[in-house]
Amino acid sequence: MSMPSRLVLVVDDDPGTVETLTDILSAKTYRVTSANSGDAAVEMVRRNGFGAVLMDIVMPGINGVEALKALKPVFPPAKVILMTAYSRHQLVEEARREGALAVLAKPLDIEALLPLLEQAARG
Repeated sequence: MSMPSRLVLVVDDDPGTVETLTDILSAKTYRVTSANSGDAAVEMVRRNGFGAVLMDIVMPGINGVEALKALKPVFPPAKVILMTAYSRHQLVEEARREGALAVLAKPLDIEALLPLLEQAARG
């Protein structure tokens, strides 16, 4: 298995969400790192590469879709899963067009998330 495949970057401006997802994914043997903004996420992917990026769409600064667009040229293999508590159809559609692996509603259904992360881990 390639090195970054089980590395997951969790990106959300809500510390509680980051903590919960980090705990759950760590228990499932993922190596989890977190960022609290889209800008920070792009920089972390540029430095480290990640198998999967689990990112909120609505954040201060650049949103998750803008971050997705910025991530792709920096590290094309990263699989990006976006999540949102809001139904912003134009952003969801744009995320899909830009190559997001999935767009999930918050609160996250972990049973729906885990197979997507496994898919990302396999490349």
